[in-house]
Amino acid sequence: MKCAPLIYATLASTLVFATACKKEADKKPSDTSAAPAAAAATTPAAAKDPNEVVASINDTKYLRKDMDKVVTALLKAQNVPAAQQEEARKYFEQRAVYSFVMKTLILGEAKKQAIAVTDEDRKAQTAKMEESLKAQNKTVAQYFKESPLGEESAKAEFEDGLIIDKLLQKNVLDSIKIDAADVAKTIADIEKQNAEIAEKNKGLDGTNAVKKAKIEGLKKQLAAGGDFAELAKANSDCPSSQKGGDLGEFTRGQMVKAFEDAAFSQEVGKVGDIVETPFGYHLIKVTAKSPALEAKGDAPAKPESVTASHILIKTEQAQQPQPVPTKEQIETHLKQQKSREAVQKYLEGLKAAVKITTIFPDMPL
Repeated sequence: MKCAPLIYATLASTLVFATACKKEADKKPSDTSAAPAAAAATTPAAAKDPNEVVASINDTKYLRKDMDKVVTALLKAQNVPAAQQEEARKYFEQRAVYSFVMKTLILGEAKKQAIAVTDEDRKAQTAKMEESLKAQNKTVAQYFKESPLGEESAKAEFEDGLIIDKLLQKNVLDSIKIDAADVAKTIADIEKQNAEIAEKNKGLDGTNAVKKAKIEGLKKQLAAGGDFAELAKANSDCPSSQKGGDLGEFTRGQMVKAFEDAAFSQEVGKVGDIVETPFGYHLIKVTAKSPALEAKGDAPAKPESVTASHILIKTEQAQQPQPVPTKEQIETHLKQQKSREAVQKYLEGLKAAVKITTIFPDMPL
């Protein structure tokens, strides 16, 4: 998904207005993996009143025609497939309404407090934008020109962002202080966890030696005629134990390398040597092999494959200690954390003082 995020100076305002780009975890409707294509064409929806009020804050109203203008531009910019247009439109409608509500709320408060933007503010933020756009080999002017909402709207968003930043800086961020005791405690907690990890790692050799002895004992039982499936059911730490260790058929690249190398090199019907992987110790029994086949007629090519069963005895893996951050890094992290919490609390206070309505009753604000 091609993103066109609004760039603001502070983390706080970015959290408020990330309307043009959301993370993959949110399952963007323009991602083909996140929304299945429609099975058949649907009947076009009836035209809606362009002057319908889709959201309002007190007496300030947001009309459908204004929302549609934003949504249509975003749909075009994101190149949403036709089969996903309906779902994507609903998604972008909600984001547009959310953006209207939050911007109107905060800019209204900024007006009450007579927040003003200076040329120095513009220069500082432009410099930050230039730095962030270097990776895309793009200038600030290009960024504005290529905005899906148009150059004029993008510049207006930039100005709004500067006002929002100054409001939040004045009312929230300037008052956030990090106590030296909190920094010291964070460092002490990390060091304590690392000491616990080191102590636990000391006992791994003995624990894994017991695991190794167990797999060796199972190999001896198999050499003496023991039933592979029964031993797998009774001893294997893999879910495949329920099927006697059967892993089914697999091709190269589907298993970790050490396991794959052993499976593809072993004789059919024989139990190979003990194989160690990051998962633990394995005993592998190959039950069938299929050679690679070239494509013929309508039949596609098939890669070489193996059918195998295994017994897994899991080993304990050493945990890695966490690098201890510097005091400066911890201060930055704590300040970002407190900033998010403080901004959220501030916005909740602003919302409580106004009447907000939208056509999306289930949309969180």
